[in-house]
Amino acid sequence: MNPHDAQSSLEDIRRLQETTKNEIVRRSFAMPRVIIVALGLFVTFASIDLETPWRLIGGALGLFLYVAVGIVYEYRASVQRQPIIQEVLYHGAVLIGICMIFGVGRTLAFALLDAPAHGLMSQAMFGAILASLAYVATAPVNRLVMRSFVQQGGRRS
Repeated sequence: MNPHDAQSSLEDIRRLQETTKNEIVRRSFAMPRVIIVALGLFVTFASIDLETPWRLIGGALGLFLYVAVGIVYEYRASVQRQPIIQEVLYHGAVLIGICMIFGVGRTLAFALLDAPAHGLMSQAMFGAILASLAYVATAPVNRLVMRSFVQQGGRRS
């Protein structure tokens, strides 16, 4: 093998690595996935103020959607990768932030709209709408953060 062939092979490997990284980021926060996750969050949060059997059904259905999207994504992924610690912490912070937005939305629905505490159009419904919209609206930012994590590769800190 001559030096030119070796250099060409290395360039091909780097190009394929970059293509793989771009595909991981593109699939991580693809809009269909983001919308289904937001729907799962909405159903989970909105069902909090319903009567007991519907609360359990809604919560289970919403959490199933939320978790199933992640499992299906990982199962269908053409490239398996281990998340770095910062990535796990970031996703946890996003989930905590969404829960905080839900709480703020619920409080605003009570304070500004005098929404009832129970039933279908309750405070939880307004908080769920706000939290779901916030999750969808922050998808581009989440995609950028995910790109930085993927660019770090397998390096662990």
